[in-house]
Amino acid sequence: MTEAELIAERIERIGVGKAFTAADFSDIAGRRNAANVLGRMHAKGRLVRAIRGVYYVSERSALMGTEVPVSADEVVRAVARANKWIVAPSGDAALNALGLDTQVPAKLVYVSSGPYKHYVYGFYEIELKHRANRDLLNCSQITCTIVQALKALGRESVGDEEIGILVRNLTEQQIDTFLDESAGLTSWVVDVAKRIWEAKYGQDR
Repeated sequence: MTEAELIAERIERIGVGKAFTAADFSDIAGRRNAANVLGRMHAKGRLVRAIRGVYYVSERSALMGTEVPVSADEVVRAVARANKWIVAPSGDAALNALGLDTQVPAKLVYVSSGPYKHYVYGFYEIELKHRANRDLLNCSQITCTIVQALKALGRESVGDEEIGILVRNLTEQQIDTFLDESAGLTSWVVDVAKRIWEAKYGQDR
């Protein structure tokens, strides 16, 4: 099979709802060749371009009969993978990702180990703000997101309601991971991790 055929085959496996760049096919073709293949597929209408260099497979809503765009978060993740950056939603974006705020902000701010970047995707303005790696934590994506959300809320605003929302929206594995990875963080974040775990399992650890 040619490089183009192998890339097309992988895209078919990736399916809808996922964004990707030429870097996601580096094991198949060089970055330039992969970018050319994606560009040709876009020109033929087989792919949708979200922003420069980032593509996805179009999905149509059966209810509305219109194209369903890939999420802004998927676009950010694709950019981060391509550049080997660590990113995590910050502020309102982190609160929305965890269900702590139901309003989707028009401006999505992420903290990033890479340089400052600004993108416009559909109705969204996306801003990546550089932070030192230690601020992003050497841990999982879910822990980074929870920590950023807690920072946005502030210590005094994490009440029973917020704990309940996190318990409902996090999986058991995510709750366990957050508790394990919270060790060594600010004491009040550790306390929140314990409260979430206890609310989920109904016992002290």
